[in-house]
Amino acid sequence: MHHALFLPEISSNIFELLNPFLSGPTGSHEFNPLSLHDLAVVATTCRALSGPALDVLWSSQVCFGPLLMCMPPSVFEVRNSKTEQDGIILPAGDEPCLRRRIHLIQEPSPSDFLRMLPYARRIIRIGPPVAGYRWVLPESFLIPCHVINWLLSAYPMESFLPRLTHMLCPELVAGMGDVTDISFAPLSRINVTSFEFCPIFNARAEGWPLLSILVDALPQLRTIRFQVHVLQRYTHTFYSGVIAPLCLFHNLEHLDLKISGEVSEGPGLAGLQVFPRLQRLKLSSEPRFAAGFLTALQSTVLHTLDLTMKCDASAGNQPEHLDQHRLFSSLRYLTISSDSYFMMSFIEAVHSSALECLSLTIEGTCPWELDKPIARALTALISSKKGWGSSLRAITIDRPGAFQGVDGFPGPSHPYFLSFEDLLVFSHLQHVILADFMISLNASVCKKLASGWPDLVEFYLDPTSRAELVTVANTIDVGSLATFARHCPNLLHLQLGIPLDTTELPALDEETLTVLSSRPKRSACMRISVDADSSPANPRTMADFLATVFPGREIKIVLAASFCRTYLHKPSNVWYEVVGWLRKLQPSSLEFGPCYRSRYCHVCLGSIILGDGENWI
Repeated sequence: MHHALFLPEISSNIFELLNPFLSGPTGSHEFNPLSLHDLAVVATTCRALSGPALDVLWSSQVCFGPLLMCMPPSVFEVRNSKTEQDGIILPAGDEPCLRRRIHLIQEPSPSDFLRMLPYARRIIRIGPPVAGYRWVLPESFLIPCHVINWLLSAYPMESFLPRLTHMLCPELVAGMGDVTDISFAPLSRINVTSFEFCPIFNARAEGWPLLSILVDALPQLRTIRFQVHVLQRYTHTFYSGVIAPLCLFHNLEHLDLKISGEVSEGPGLAGLQVFPRLQRLKLSSEPRFAAGFLTALQSTVLHTLDLTMKCDASAGNQPEHLDQHRLFSSLRYLTISSDSYFMMSFIEAVHSSALECLSLTIEGTCPWELDKPIARALTALISSKKGWGSSLRAITIDRPGAFQGVDGFPGPSHPYFLSFEDLLVFSHLQHVILADFMISLNASVCKKLASGWPDLVEFYLDPTSRAELVTVANTIDVGSLATFARHCPNLLHLQLGIPLDTTELPALDEETLTVLSSRPKRSACMRISVDADSSPANPRTMADFLATVFPGREIKIVLAASFCRTYLHKPSNVWYEVVGWLRKLQPSSLEFGPCYRSRYCHVCLGSIILGDGENWI
């Protein structure tokens, strides 16, 4: 074994790449083939690797179940929660993990408890994976509250869970006690700064008592993630029962709050000190609450904001005069998912002059806006913001459900016709992602974009309809690949969203060849998304052309279909041959990307979840 592997820093970094909890797939459509079994095998290989492998293996757990099962079988019992005697029937497809109960059948001895110690001291996180996942989670267990209380109090927390920083509040069902009976006070003696929970409304107390309990037990919390449901007849208790105790966490830095149900205006936020140290906020609610909450927010250090607005134009719940405020001068990263009315009103209110990342998802269109150039108005507003022209590095604009409502007439008069020239004011863009818009793209526009964005790393275009996006032709010159390669030396991912015209490959001029060949070789992989329906006439010539445009680099061809086609998993597509010829010149591979028409295609996801081995070659 190489001596470098004896260094814990190196071996830990390698093992983290094997842990699907820590290293998710690069794209949401990709399946992560890793499993915790791989780490378990490494941990039993030799003593030199056992320690770092166990650290990574145990660092993230979905619950305390695996830890309790380290004790002898005579101490605990696992019961199937779906049996009638337990009184619990989980709905089919409720979640992708098994749910069983763990009960103690006798009092554990000190030696039984010590069996958990070598593994408990490695745990950093109790809860779902940090990385995005699309695979079956390890088995998750329901644990009665008295067992959790015993686990948290039987041994000093400083020695038992010294590294724990994040915890998901245990889920309890009928017959297992109430979550308010759990004593979280022992966790205040360690570094638990992040807590995730879903408080249950108590009709007798007319409130959510868990919040007040956490304020007393864990005042050191810096991160809180929770979802609250407000019943219609108890909307008057929301501010006093949820917001008021939440504001008592004066040192809160990260808040992830999801509110379902309607919230009455009531006394509002008057008299509350609303998170003066908050740095990151993720809020999902109706616009009326969001408008009041955001304008009352007292933080001067907020740098990341993620808003999801549940808008209903027919309900008349749009906030008024939001654009008259001057908000969040420290903001650097902004994500909004809402209708265009709220979106433009809030962007107008943002007073930051150094925004680096902007991600917008237009959800629905108000009836009175169907005859307005919404996309052009939005890009004009963004380009008018002071300082953004030089600070903005990434922009994403998406419009889900593009095939509904207003897609009957193409061209510049379309409400969602987007002109790339409006975005060229942002000369330092590195990541550009545009989905479900009407656009006009040709070789001339590609040259303007490539020369106007020399720092470009990713350009991802997913137009609403390939049949309507170009007025002259529905293909684009493959020479545009060379245009982007020449003017954007840092480019890593390119998807133009239009079938490439591969019938006749262009001859590159001497100046372009000199620029491309004189650059130092890069180890970073170049991802090129192509349409699976536009097969090259001559695979070998196409391979030579790509090798000339991206000399010495690994090239990954990503196939995207106009609709779901399971037969693309068979090596009958001509792009297989292109990759075959490319491999003789430089590293190359083929990958299946998401469908154009449906990013969440059930057929594609089904083949991924079932472990189709032909997804990658």
